[in-house]
Amino acid sequence: MMAGNHFFIGISRRTNLTGSEQLIKILEKHGMTGSAISLKEMLHLKSGASYLENNNMLVSGELKDCSDLERFNRIIVEPGESYAANSLWINGTVLVPAGFPVTQGKIADAGYPTIVLDVSEFRKVDGGLSCLSLRF
Repeated sequence: MMAGNHFFIGISRRTNLTGSEQLIKILEKHGMTGSAISLKEMLHLKSGASYLENNNMLVSGELKDCSDLERFNRIIVEPGESYAANSLWINGTVLVPAGFPVTQGKIADAGYPTIVLDVSEFRKVDGGLSCLSLRF
């Protein structure tokens, strides 16, 4: 997960510490930084956190109290809306999955325009907005 010129790398069943260390070395060659965050409950880091720019981080579950994310203004996603933690900031607007009005309201209250998208079919196979996106 990119936050400015720093990348957070989730360590889970799908990404190991060795891989994260290799990525950090590549990032450093290009003037960027990285750090690893161990996940116990989540499959992917972006399942529980999304950087919304301007020092705002959408967080849920085990990442709500993650010390690595303390420097950000954290917008807390409630447990019943945890799927919405995988929202997507693009050019000043945040794409939010449909069905999570509390989270959408918190994002709007933080000053972001939002677009609500029905991704219910992708949710059935654990696909989130960041999984469905190619960004340049």
